[in-house]
Amino acid sequence: MLPNFSVYVLIPVHNRKAITLRCLNHLAAQGGLDLFQIVVIDDGSTDGTPDAIRTNFSNVKILSGDGNLWWTGAIAKGMQFAYSQGAEYFIWLNDDCLPEPTAIEQLVQFCQNTPKQIAGAQSYDPDTKQPSYGGFRKRWNRIEPVNVKDQETLSCDGLSGNLVCIPRSAVDSIGYPNARIFPQYYCDVVYTYEAKQHGFSVCLLGHVMAYCKDDHSRESWLKTQRNWQQVWTDRYSIKHQHYWKAHLAYLAKLLGPMGVIKYVYDMHIRFFGIFMIRSFIK
Repeated sequence: MLPNFSVYVLIPVHNRKAITLRCLNHLAAQGGLDLFQIVVIDDGSTDGTPDAIRTNFSNVKILSGDGNLWWTGAIAKGMQFAYSQGAEYFIWLNDDCLPEPTAIEQLVQFCQNTPKQIAGAQSYDPDTKQPSYGGFRKRWNRIEPVNVKDQETLSCDGLSGNLVCIPRSAVDSIGYPNARIFPQYYCDVVYTYEAKQHGFSVCLLGHVMAYCKDDHSRESWLKTQRNWQQVWTDRYSIKHQHYWKAHLAYLAKLLGPMGVIKYVYDMHIRFFGIFMIRSFIK
């Protein structure tokens, strides 16, 4: 593929120097640093990440944050910069996600072939080779993760943001990701869902693959060694997937009133019910 400098690969990072450098080395080995504009959005790393990038990858653009951007703020900052530079396509790429050769090119080509198209890669665990991240489909009372088989294409309601191609026209239609409500979790799904509501096709591509471990821990309230007060505080932490503001807004956005009911049931009624049962068992 010839260089396409209207494609901006946006990589949000924070204090994961080794992981970030591995990602950039991976892209360099595939020729990606010469094919696309690579932008790392460093959110106040203190482990030497920016200096290491400057030393080893002089053609990588670094945007800096103060530690309060989180994932969504970093992605939005990168998209704003890329848009101002004339980007036609934005590639979201997490630094722990390693695309297969030509994966980015294939995402871009798929989006170029269809107007108002957003496309994501199917991610696999590098050790087990099982699907780790893909897309989401909503049902009347729940949101289900979905994966796609090799060589198939799956229409989704939203996508995980590990490796996704978004056209410039999406920003023209719905603006930038909302970092105020969704600072760390859920914005990838919500943003791609909102794009679909505005007439964009959202697809997960089975022939476009990447490798990324599923690092979203799912703690069992029945089995956890923590008490209810400790678990309850998770919902006030931005870096936790149960951060109340983002979690509630996510469910309400995709499921409407049923999402609010689901949140109240799962995070209050069910939560306290489980910990009451635990107290009786003990």
